[in-house]
Amino acid sequence: MIARCGRCGATIEVSGAGRFQCPACGTTNQVSPAASEPPTVSEVLPPVDPAPPAARVRCPGCDFEFIVGEVDSAICPNCREEVTVDQ
Repeated sequence: MIARCGRCGATIEVSGAGRFQCPACGTTNQVSPAASEPPTVSEVLPPVDPAPPAARVRCPGCDFEFIVGEVDSAICPNCREEVTVDQ
């Protein structure tokens, strides 16, 4: 089966559906099978870096640490004490 690279357009012979690396530019491509249609090729994008971890606070009453959003204070989920959040 002949496929075309999604980035550089080079034609490559592949054995069927699955991932393959373009020998011309090194891009990883995905060949998807479709009923009664020629195979489609799409470029596989690299994974996106995860967002930085959310802020954590420690409850002064029970020493439990938990994640909070952008708030001035939060209720401790362990002992229900109000905890001031330093921004």
